[in-house]
Amino acid sequence: MGYRSRVMASVSVMALAAFATTASAADTPKPAAPVQIAQATGATGQSSAPAAAASAEEDAEKVTVTAQKRSQKLKDVPLPVQSIGKKQLDNTGAGSVADLVTQIPGASVVSKSTPGFETVQIRGISSGTTGDGLVGYYIDETPFGIPNLQLSPPARLLDVSRVEVIRGPSGTLYGQGSMGGTIKVITATPDSSSFFGTLRGEVSTTDGGGTNYYTDAVVNIPIAKDEFAVRLSGSFESLSGFAELPLTGEKNVNDFKGKNLRAVALWTPSDDVSITGMYWHIDNAQDFSNGLAIGLPVPSIGNTGGVQAFTDVKMDLYSATLNWNTNIGTLTANTSYIDHTLDFEAPLFGFINNDSKFDTTSFTQEIRLASNSEGPVNWLVGGFYRDATIDSDICLPFIGFPCSLASFLNFNIVGPLDTTSWSIFGEGSIKLFDDKVEVLAGLRYFEDERGGRTLNRATLVLDQGSSSISSWNPRFNVKWNVEENGNIYVNVAKGFRSGTLQTQAQADASTLLGVPTSTQIAPDNLWTYELGTKWQLFANSLFLEASIYQTKWKDIQTQFTTAAVVSVANAGDATINGADIGLQWRTPVEGLQVQFVGSILETEFDRVTPALSIAVPTIAVGKPLPNVPENNYTISASYSKAQDWLGGLTGSLYAGYAFRNSQIDASTGAVSGKLNDLTLRAGVEGDIWKFEVFMQNALNDDDPAVLTPASATYQIMYPRRTGMMLTVDF
Repeated sequence: MGYRSRVMASVSVMALAAFATTASAADTPKPAAPVQIAQATGATGQSSAPAAAASAEEDAEKVTVTAQKRSQKLKDVPLPVQSIGKKQLDNTGAGSVADLVTQIPGASVVSKSTPGFETVQIRGISSGTTGDGLVGYYIDETPFGIPNLQLSPPARLLDVSRVEVIRGPSGTLYGQGSMGGTIKVITATPDSSSFFGTLRGEVSTTDGGGTNYYTDAVVNIPIAKDEFAVRLSGSFESLSGFAELPLTGEKNVNDFKGKNLRAVALWTPSDDVSITGMYWHIDNAQDFSNGLAIGLPVPSIGNTGGVQAFTDVKMDLYSATLNWNTNIGTLTANTSYIDHTLDFEAPLFGFINNDSKFDTTSFTQEIRLASNSEGPVNWLVGGFYRDATIDSDICLPFIGFPCSLASFLNFNIVGPLDTTSWSIFGEGSIKLFDDKVEVLAGLRYFEDERGGRTLNRATLVLDQGSSSISSWNPRFNVKWNVEENGNIYVNVAKGFRSGTLQTQAQADASTLLGVPTSTQIAPDNLWTYELGTKWQLFANSLFLEASIYQTKWKDIQTQFTTAAVVSVANAGDATINGADIGLQWRTPVEGLQVQFVGSILETEFDRVTPALSIAVPTIAVGKPLPNVPENNYTISASYSKAQDWLGGLTGSLYAGYAFRNSQIDASTGAVSGKLNDLTLRAGVEGDIWKFEVFMQNALNDDDPAVLTPASATYQIMYPRRTGMMLTVDF
């Protein structure tokens, strides 16, 4: 069915909802077993997962979100927003932000070398892994972003209240980088009224791998009743590898260990004031990466050269947030500092070793004031400041030679990239015609000063470059409350991203291909035009959301690879047409809920720099954007009810099936596999305990989730994992 026909089907769904209320590419062959580890950093496909517009155990009437930086009922927010609650996170086994993609219409994994070294795209806004992010990330009120790298937070989804997902650009409220969408991880809040906690342990086995262990603990400690409390949480995970090293035949070499420790303190000196402080330490360590080799024979001469490859990600996050309800409105101030390290080593091509490290520090400050009246007029104003530095050390020596000698053998680039940005923003809305119509307009002004001082040790050339970027970024929204339980909205919004700086070596590599570029890459931006609707039907038992949209993306910062050097150029323009739908149904069967989300995407380059099309034929007018599936969908069902045959204990069942269509590699046009992901879970629980058995990737799908022939790698979903979990509350 063509795109227009599919969009008409979505429009028909919207019309049907209104009527009901008023009346009441070819598959890529599977790689040959056994799986072999590739000698390059790569990506693994998304793992597990079903979906819902809201959490499976939540009634959409009661769910509140902060997508517009104020607390609102999900059903009333005139945006495509999801709230994925703790119950749904537990059911799907989602451990990281990248694990959520199957719950998000139009989203997919672009790269996943290891937990914490991951890139995702939403609604077709994808341009590789280099350059600033295209999805905005927040941990509570703290923004997360790494300059010049499109990384998601390495945070384990531990002791999380919910995850909010805004699909589409949200640059007015959330700033640069929120072009495809924004993902907000909302952690659990300390409770000063009582002492309690949770202990959880899990053991599982990996198909074709070994044994896995996971444990976490949460304890809530009231220090001063109804005034001050501390919440402590921590976890440890040991995950078996599943790949074989061709040189030695050693199996399960890409094993992973992850540690999390978080402390949150909440002080409420009065009913109108609260102050929250957080410290979060994350340490992820994996041998090799999850990139697997294409077509290596067994046995093989191998290309490790004696190098023990690894991928490590560490982060320390510090934040403090003030919320003060004044007579004027609610004042929110957040101060944060993040120290992030990505360190990896991986042999390339059998004779070169990629030994790279990226250290990032980021300080941010946001202050905003939001009206809290019940009247027809609402407003929000604020300001934001960020000072961030990424210090890169990229060493590619011949194997057997240390980086200290790299200046004579290959290239070794070191140096920082600094970015200092600030912005002011505001939104205002008014309700008209007895609250039937609500009109909103917002605007953000943004400035960014960037500078790079990169030393190429091979040539002793110091690359010095700087850029100054400014941007006006509006949003317009009109909502029509057709009925008390249904609305239709139009949203028009701009998304934007700062231009980046690249080294002279990257620019020279691009020039060798005949692609004109420089050390300074211009910003890109987009406009999205969206028509959406939300309805609660059949006595609020069915929640429906649907939307259709078109995005015009200009001056796309596109990544491409030349002789192991990743370069970036402004490739041209593209158009994206899409349609999303989400359904949550509380069925007449007591305790049974069914959810469905799905998306259709059609992407196309409208304008491409001719030299780039010649050098990289897949980036050409009329071609689709890389790393974007044409469609994805998830259907899931959950059941929970006290059972007489269990002596009154509660039994629960969960099943979720997720499908993601194939994706195209940017450099070669290779087509990945189509993913079929089945998650199963069953449990029984008493007053303070719950025992569960589960199976993730139950079909053991091992089609290439991401296929990158240019680096001779592919990535798969984590193999079938079967296990049991015990949770005890105290």
